[in-house]
Amino acid sequence: MEALFRILIIIAFLGIIYYYAGPNAKQHDPLEGPNTVQQPILEEKEIIDNGDTLTRPTKGLSTHIGESSKEILSTYGRPTRIDKSPFNYKWWVYHNKDGFKMFGIADDKVVQVYTNSPNMNVAPYEVGQMLGDIYRMTIIESEVTAHIGDNIYMFAMNDYDLHSRILVKFQDIFAQLYIDTETEKLIGIRFLDKETLVTHKPYEMQFIGEVINSPAPSSFSQLYIHQANAAQLADLTNVFREQYGLLALVNDSALNDLAMENSENLFLQSMTTQQTESNDISLKDRLSALDIQFKSASEITATTYIDAIEAMHGWLNSKEHRKVLLDESFSHIGTGAYMDYYTQILITKNNRDLSEIQ
Repeated sequence: MEALFRILIIIAFLGIIYYYAGPNAKQHDPLEGPNTVQQPILEEKEIIDNGDTLTRPTKGLSTHIGESSKEILSTYGRPTRIDKSPFNYKWWVYHNKDGFKMFGIADDKVVQVYTNSPNMNVAPYEVGQMLGDIYRMTIIESEVTAHIGDNIYMFAMNDYDLHSRILVKFQDIFAQLYIDTETEKLIGIRFLDKETLVTHKPYEMQFIGEVINSPAPSSFSQLYIHQANAAQLADLTNVFREQYGLLALVNDSALNDLAMENSENLFLQSMTTQQTESNDISLKDRLSALDIQFKSASEITATTYIDAIEAMHGWLNSKEHRKVLLDESFSHIGTGAYMDYYTQILITKNNRDLSEIQ
């Protein structure tokens, strides 16, 4: 009996050692997006507008703004998929050998386009262009205005914006230039019309007139929006990893479910002062509960970003989160989005099957 008791103590001791010295699973603090303030201009205030200082480009992706969806089909063929969004447009996602790009289509018209592909023409800029070159060729103001009818909207960029996500006005369209703050290179660009910019409200905004808001999506549509945001995060992660010379990650359905559950829990937690039980469970325990075998794992989260594009560029410009996204040891990924909470779980499995990559 005494011998059996000793054996049980040794087993328990070895179990404790394995738990703490076994596979490593890290959870990182959520990255919070820009706290954009919207306030009407109540007193008489002169809004400085330097006019249309830049001519709208005559070639490149920006020329598609205002085109019909038929023209996009004629030029690029059928999209890889069509995603819902919380705004009044759908995303046409193209993920093929020609490069990654996304067209926002509303009422059969292109209202915005995004790409991070060096192969795409984003005149007057180039993906990979240095920030210094952009400042030399572009008149950049810290305040940019948009006029819609009698309404006036003024967007203010802070110092961080002016070095990481610059807003530029080209007559009736705008460009958001996403800069990698580590390399100081342009790594993504979004062209959009003024109505979409005002609806997004991606910067601190003052206005005279009325605010433009999209109608709240139904609960049924919101489920598809969550799935779309998660899929876009996975796309963007692999596109950027490949551009930085790393292998793409295998999409794992079990990790997707786990990431989605975490995003939902974070949202629910934000709605109450009490933590849910699942928030107290470590990533390591959550992975083990699903019998997911791994050597190492990391979980990154973000909140208050308007969409997956903004969240991804936010992660890339955070040293802590960037290190996870561009870790060459990871092999599998799971993504989840719920409202404006985003989660990615990246793990290293024992054996990497390249045939799994989609």
